[in-house]
Amino acid sequence: MTFCRLPRWPLRSLLLASLIISTSSHASELTLLVGDNPPFNSFVHGKPEGMAVDVVGEMLKRSALSAKQYNYPWARALQTAATTPNHCVYTLGRLAEREKRYVWIGPIARIQGVFFGLRERQLQLKSLDDARKLRIGDLRQGANAVWLEQLGFKIDYANTEEQNIKKLLAGHIDLYPASLHAGPEIARRMQIPPQSIVPLLAFNQLDLYLGCSPNTPSPLIKRLTQALAQMRSDQSLKQIEARYSPQLQIAR
Repeated sequence: MTFCRLPRWPLRSLLLASLIISTSSHASELTLLVGDNPPFNSFVHGKPEGMAVDVVGEMLKRSALSAKQYNYPWARALQTAATTPNHCVYTLGRLAEREKRYVWIGPIARIQGVFFGLRERQLQLKSLDDARKLRIGDLRQGANAVWLEQLGFKIDYANTEEQNIKKLLAGHIDLYPASLHAGPEIARRMQIPPQSIVPLLAFNQLDLYLGCSPNTPSPLIKRLTQALAQMRSDQSLKQIEARYSPQLQIAR
């Protein structure tokens, strides 16, 4: 009887292929890109936290979906989530300019846009026209920036919210548009007294969503959508809201 010895390399290749397949089977089904919008969502000490993070986490649990979450620069996060299958970004303000770029799951929350300024400057704003005369800095491709640009405002862009606060403190900009809650929270995170910046004028309200790539398989989208609807029905959204500020309102 003759025995044939199997070549080593094909066997190793088979083992490697088996390992790759095994590893892929445990890969996350979704990649979530998290913006900086406290107290809804932000990365603190390398981990996502906030009300929207808790909401999305519960949606994933009920959908039996796995996900990895990353902190990307906002403009990059928007582009990646719009074009890459199985990628989503949150929390994303729903604007007409963005409508066709994403599949929208929500709303998760609602924010009030506000112009902030330095308390020591004692600026007075009575209308958007008053704001036009001043220098405005905002996050690149942020919802407030997009909204204001549509009205003809010129924006001094930053890549992070911390950069906006620094420019405001240095006098490089006069106004910083942010959500009513995010401005003071970001200042506090930077160890800047939150009372040093003050809200001057509220200018819009915006619903916040989980925005996913249109190339994401529809069964995944359906599972997430159904999970959120169930949470709304059984009052889980209100329970999550209650763990945060009573000023926050879940969009209904």
